[in-house]
Amino acid sequence: MANIEAILSTISQKYISIHVIDIKNDRYEAVKSIEAIDKFSVGEASAQKALNNVMNHLTQGESQKTINEFTDLSTLEERLKELNIIRCSFFSNATGWCEATFILCDKCEKKPSKKAIFMVEDINEQIRRERIMLEQIRKAEEQALRKEAQAIRDPLTGLLNQAGMEHSIMDFLKMCPAASCVLMTLDIDNFKLINDVFGHIVGDEVLIKVADILREKCPKPCFLARNGGDEFTVFFTNTSLEEIRPFFNSFVNERTYFEANNEHHEFSMSMGAAEYPVQTNDYKRLREMADAALYAVKMNHKDGYQFYYEGLEEGNREQLGFNIGDLVKGLPGAFIVYKVDTNGHILFANDDAIKLFGCDSMQDLILYSEGSFINLIHPDDLKHVLRSVYDQYRILQNTDGSKEYQDGFVKFRIINKQGKEINVDCSGRRIANKFHGDIVYVFIHESDVKEQYIKKAANL
Repeated sequence: MANIEAILSTISQKYISIHVIDIKNDRYEAVKSIEAIDKFSVGEASAQKALNNVMNHLTQGESQKTINEFTDLSTLEERLKELNIIRCSFFSNATGWCEATFILCDKCEKKPSKKAIFMVEDINEQIRRERIMLEQIRKAEEQALRKEAQAIRDPLTGLLNQAGMEHSIMDFLKMCPAASCVLMTLDIDNFKLINDVFGHIVGDEVLIKVADILREKCPKPCFLARNGGDEFTVFFTNTSLEEIRPFFNSFVNERTYFEANNEHHEFSMSMGAAEYPVQTNDYKRLREMADAALYAVKMNHKDGYQFYYEGLEEGNREQLGFNIGDLVKGLPGAFIVYKVDTNGHILFANDDAIKLFGCDSMQDLILYSEGSFINLIHPDDLKHVLRSVYDQYRILQNTDGSKEYQDGFVKFRIINKQGKEINVDCSGRRIANKFHGDIVYVFIHESDVKEQYIKKAANL
């Protein structure tokens, strides 16, 4: 085992000073110190008085108030009870920017410790780097604003739009290619229901509220964007997934509300995140990872967050009970599988279906539709579709074959992610699945395309 003095000597190189504080007896012992500290502490037996003397002489203004509250030994045990370690940054006249740390010694529930280690670290270089990074972010944002002006801003929330976000991130990564960063994607749970029940004006107010919450709560420096609909992204700079975890925990635990009809209604959000460059140094792949993590939350319980890990996408597919090899490749037209339940929970969609609804991926389709096939149907056609599906199901169950149903297609309109209305013909079959019970296989064709094929066939 290494010599304890050698270990302490190595550790102490990182710190300006190290003192062991006897909280119960108000005494202290210096492990390492400097002249500026000794000048105001040597000869003073009381740990509290020594701390006060040093901080009152070496700090001033807001820093003095902050560090005096931090070094109040009368509240130290209570503050260390849960965390075991606490930190505080302050400015010293002698050494510049510092970070003070208290660590509880030998924490044990049966025999609570009355001693703590008090360490002060020089963080001037860290502050300098953060200021440089903040300045680079400021320049990147200014440059993006000059290039795109209002074209890079979402007019409703004032946040960057998707194009503005990508430009800003690309500019930042060119200047800081080795910076550790985290990309978070977020969407509002059941937002379509909020819009449908309370109207688009209330829906817009919810979007603005989320933007304001992100501005207030997200650790700086970061980029904020609304991609469209109820989807937001945040790009945190100079941090890692583990360092940003406390923010995610507090964000999820905090309740959020909107007001409608003179009543307060609670709503929640789901988040996914991935880390640059540890997990990937490609922004497109980083976005896919964050989306996959968000998708995992939406598949499970919503109102939470998930950090990306290797194999997450495959886990998502396995959880659905599907594997790509289980499905027939090269199906003609759009093909969707959904569960027979209240919302028509989407289990699978092929590439043509994803493209038909104006989405980029399966995750994108799930996020756009809130995972519901019902949400893909034009609201004005929904009752007609549900009635037609029910009638067809009854006819299919009629074993005497005395009834037939047109050509097997239900005609209705869908609304893609870009807001475009598309007339479609839909045909489906209901079967039992060992993972999900009753499910429906649905084939969807654009009506115009189908008519063109029929005319061509008639001329053959």
